[in-house]
Amino acid sequence: MRSNQKGQGGFTLLEFALVLVVSSILSAVALNRFEYYREQAEITAARQVVAALRTSLQARSAQLASDGRQQDLQKLAVGNPIELLSWKPANYLGEYYAPDPKQIGQAGWVFDPRDKTLVYLPKNSESFTFSTSRLLRFKVEFIRTNKSLALNQVSG
Repeated sequence: MRSNQKGQGGFTLLEFALVLVVSSILSAVALNRFEYYREQAEITAARQVVAALRTSLQARSAQLASDGRQQDLQKLAVGNPIELLSWKPANYLGEYYAPDPKQIGQAGWVFDPRDKTLVYLPKNSESFTFSTSRLLRFKVEFIRTNKSLALNQVSG
């Protein structure tokens, strides 16, 4: 007696194509979600640096004001705010005059000494979509009022 081994041949071409189509669709969906979460992580990390800068600036200005060193408050407004942090962000790229994301070629924080602004250059220019600029900017301004001196942080 002969046994019929016709049904034991493995995948048919149709089954293989179907598995390939389903795995391609799942991969495309997974990659899309991965990019979304990467962008959200980048935004969260940039916001964390801004929060750390604000806290450091407030602590340093309170210390100077309590020591009666109001003249040093103005120096905070013209200096690089990254210097206030006990740690520099891993993606701090240094100082650049009029930073151009295309010339720098990588994402990260840069300080523009020309206008005393800390600028974040995102990996994807669509990550940070603001009405006026696609770059996140952090600037410290010195404000003198009639009764007191104050430092103001401007984010945009």
